[in-house]
Amino acid sequence: MDPIAKEEFSNIKLNVASLPAYEEVQLHSLAPKFLWKLNIGTLISALFFLVVLTVAFTFFEPFRPYLWFAAAVWILLFGWSFFSNIQLMKRNGYALREKDVIYKRGFLFEKTTIVPFNRIQHVSVERSFLDKLLNLATLKVYTAGGSGSDVSVPGLFPDNATSLKEEISARISGHA
Repeated sequence: MDPIAKEEFSNIKLNVASLPAYEEVQLHSLAPKFLWKLNIGTLISALFFLVVLTVAFTFFEPFRPYLWFAAAVWILLFGWSFFSNIQLMKRNGYALREKDVIYKRGFLFEKTTIVPFNRIQHVSVERSFLDKLLNLATLKVYTAGGSGSDVSVPGLFPDNATSLKEEISARISGHA
């Protein structure tokens, strides 16, 4: 007889109130230099649109009233973008718990991702050119079935990202 068939099926109802609340977990902040990276990206975009507006003002004189409106919208959007970057730095964070990894991001629309260690296939640390200039790294956590990482924690110091990678690797291989 099949050993699996001998086991009795059980599906006990859980007391939802007794489950641990991830919202109460103290999250670690991202590296302060990550704000620089966010603002550099915003600044590059702002400069590109400034060039486009300058060219438009030069060559499309009949549309100047509309271009002034576009310039006002441009100022508001990029002002909002810098404000958004600051808010993201205040609210984004990560935590490593006994059985999972938590990453929280966003401020208008917050999203929290929790990945249990038993679902993690592998982890990696990546650094872009700008990350290297600012001494930052991104921790990527991969689970089965996905084409990309399930959790990507940017804005970590490289040593911290490597330590987290080693800890998660040890836990998923059963050595922790």
